[in-house]
Order: sequence, then structure tokens, then C-alpha cells
Amino acid sequence: MIDAVAALCAHRPFHHFHQICQIPHGSGDEGRLSDFLLSWARDLGMEARQDEAGNVFVRAGASPGCHDAPPVMLQAHMDMVCEKAAGVEHDFRRDPIPWSIDGDLLSTGGRTTLGADDGIGIALILSVLEDRALRHPPLEALFTVMEEEDLSGALRFDTSQMTARRIINLDHVRDDEILCGSCGGMRTDLRIPVLPEAPPDGWTACRLRVSGLRGGHSGEDIHRGRGNANEILVRALMALERRCPYALGEIRGGSFRLAIPRDAEAVLWLAPSDLDAVREEVSTAEARMRAELSADDPLRIALDPTVAERWCVRPTRVIDALALVPDGIGRMSGTFPGTVDTSDNLGEVRLDRDALHMTLELRSASESGRTDLFRRMERLAALLGGTCQASDAYPGWAFRPVSPLRDACIGVYRELYGTAPRLRMVHAGLEVGCLFRYRPDLDAVSIGPNCRDFHSPSETLEISSVGRTYRYLRAVLDALCQTRGREERSSDIHG
Repeated sequence: MIDAVAALCAHRPFHHFHQICQIPHGSGDEGRLSDFLLSWARDLGMEARQDEAGNVFVRAGASPGCHDAPPVMLQAHMDMVCEKAAGVEHDFRRDPIPWSIDGDLLSTGGRTTLGADDGIGIALILSVLEDRALRHPPLEALFTVMEEEDLSGALRFDTSQMTARRIINLDHVRDDEILCGSCGGMRTDLRIPVLPEAPPDGWTACRLRVSGLRGGHSGEDIHRGRGNANEILVRALMALERRCPYALGEIRGGSFRLAIPRDAEAVLWLAPSDLDAVREEVSTAEARMRAELSADDPLRIALDPTVAERWCVRPTRVIDALALVPDGIGRMSGTFPGTVDTSDNLGEVRLDRDALHMTLELRSASESGRTDLFRRMERLAALLGGTCQASDAYPGWAFRPVSPLRDACIGVYRELYGTAPRLRMVHAGLEVGCLFRYRPDLDAVSIGPNCRDFHSPSETLEISSVGRTYRYLRAVLDALCQTRGREERSSDIHG
């Protein structure tokens, strides 16, 4: 494997990506990577600065003969989602990301997230900046922090530093597509108070576990029908309600609102005489819900004796909240068929002695869609005597019918591959929307190599696709040397 990694790193994008994987860079912990990028650019003689948020902004001069072309900004984010498989020992604040190569796929072997989202975007930009053989306009590069959390790095970036009005974002995951819009989103926290009491005399504690699910990105994968462990847990609890009485202890489900939860568990207090009936019902529920999922989403539900603190709550209010809070697709797009317009992800659930806590990510292509969904949650929380709060909101990137940059990218793609790329709106937040908030005159696209199952330990990066994307990016920059900013007819291709 060492030889395979060394051979792969002979290619400059993978050389840079491997360096990035040696530096911890989870959301909120990007300082070391930010310092590395700043030093790297300055060592090559480029103008580079680091702002208070930790964003790094770089300028590089045009190649000979291209100085009159309008400048272009390349943009990617530093932080990664830190998810690991059950039982894996890995400290994301200290340990490098392991690599596993299987044919044309790079992964961690299912151990942790790989961080190709968006480490490979950074690596492609570094490869461009150092490439002396490449024809390109004046270049600006922006490496941002906290994209996976709340996009606050991009929101805090001082766009007055920019001279470029053309932006190529390197945070997409399909090399046959060009992104031309993204949704906005926000975090939503519900708190439903509960009254703890002592478990009935003689009752015993068991732990109901949901595991084995594939998970994924709460926006990009929301339409794939993957199981949400929190939703499955509450369905199992509702099934048990019909079988026998029980009380609830601690609940823990999911670890990050932007990832579809793969695991969830609840402490149940049961009469010993009901244990056999409960196990039978759990087995039935597992078979029923497993049949609803695909074979690569291998659900497991188990009930095992456990040791737990001696407190419990009556389940009705907790189950009402979990069962009635919206989760999944709310509406499909009327502009881009097959694209999700509005959704939410029940990403984190916690029940402690005082309250049930639910954290969700709300996404919509329109601010009104997101607001309406939030108001529904407010009403639910009020009915149950709780509260609902929104935070970490970020703007969307609206599709623009006229985009000379998009037209140029389409033209280059046709020349390279003999066909047109698919145009897409993505059901996820992209930092382009944050930059548009302050600079509405911008023209932008987003591209990237094939990557699957990001935000989960199953994340894979297609090796050959990185080569194709780098070739395409180089060709686009070469073509933009000949562009003098004239308005061209916008393509009406829709994916």
C-alpha cells in the first residue's frame, strides 16, 4: 500500500491532497492547515494573507500573454466533516487521515471520512497555482474555514479584496456536471422539557440500538432513501408502545446535523415479564424496516441488557416530538426536475433528565420555503411546551439565466468530451452564495471530481476523475485567457 500511495502522490493533485490529509482540519480546527497554506503560497513568492477568521487569500500573476484577461478566483474550503465508524480509534485533532487504494477508488477503508470534501478542491487549486506551464489569467484563490458548520468563514471574508468577478468553486462531486446554484440553510434546535422520575420497582434497563446504516450528506444524499437512525429508532419505539408499557431513559442519536445519522440508541425500562415480547417486536420491526432499505444500507436493531442511571420519563411526549418533527424531503424543485427544493435532516437527538433536544438542518432553494418549514417546527414545539430556535443561517445561490463563465465552461467541456455537461442546482450549501450576498455582480460555477458518500466513513474519491477534472480546469483557465468579459448568449441546457 505504501508503494501505491507513493505512486499516486507522483501526481501533483494527490501529492497536495496527501499533505492535507496529514494535517488535522476538522471544522473549528483548521488553524494548522490555514498556516500551512499561507506559508506554501508565500514560499512560492505569491501575495498571500490570512484574515482573523483563518481564511487564506492568495494572488498569482497571469501567465505570459494573458495579463489583459479578466482575473479568475478559484475557491475551496479547508474544513472536513469528522465521522468515524463504530469501534474505530481515531483522534481527528491529532491523527492523519489513513488512505486505502482499491483499483480506481481512494478511501480510508471505511474507517473515517476521507476529507475529499473539500481537500481535493484545495489540492487542485494548489496544483494550478504552482503550474508554470499553464496558460491562465490573473488568479486569486480563496481557502475558507467553517464551511461544514455554518459557512461563517466565507460570510466573514472581506470581498473588497477581490478583483475577480468570475469564480470557479471546486466543491462539487460529479465531473460530468456544472453546478449553477445551491440552496440556503440553517440550524434548528428544539427543546422539549420532560419530568424525570424513578423507574417502577422491579423493572430492568435494556438498550435499544439502531446501527449499520450507511448515512451520508444531509443535503446531497437526502433523495437516496437512506435510513435515518433517529427516525428508525422512534418507529421502533412506537411499535413497542402497542406491545407493552415501558419508560425511557437516556437517548443518543446522530453526531452531526449535516450528516444522515447512522446510529442511535435509547435506554428502555421494562418489566422482566415483557422482555420476550419486546425482543420479538424488535425483531419484527427490524425485518420490516430493513425491507424498505437498499441492500447497501444494512440496518441492525438490537435489544440488550444494560446498566443505566435510575431515572426515566414517560414516553408519550418524547415519542410525539420525535414522530411529528418533519424529516426528509419536503418539496421537489419545479425548475430542475429531480432536484430536491426543500428538506430537513433530524441529525442529532438527545434525551437527558431535563429535556429532549433535537437538532436539524433545514435546507431550501428559497428563503420562504425554509422559513415556512421553521414555523411548522415552532408550532410543534409550542404545542409540546417547548422552544424552537434557529441559528447558523447561510444564503443560497440563485440560478442565473445569463452566465458567460458558465457558457465558456460548457464550450470547453464540449471540446474535450464531445458532449455537453449536465447543469445542476445542488441541494446543499455552497460558499458561492455567501460571496454573492456581498458581490451580486459575480459570475460563478462549481465543478469537481467524482466523490461518493461524503460526510460518512464510506467516502470514496475516484482517482481517474481527479485527473479528468484537473485537465478540464486547466483547459477552462486557458480558454478564459481569450475572454475579454463580453456577454455571450447563455446556454439553455438543463440537467
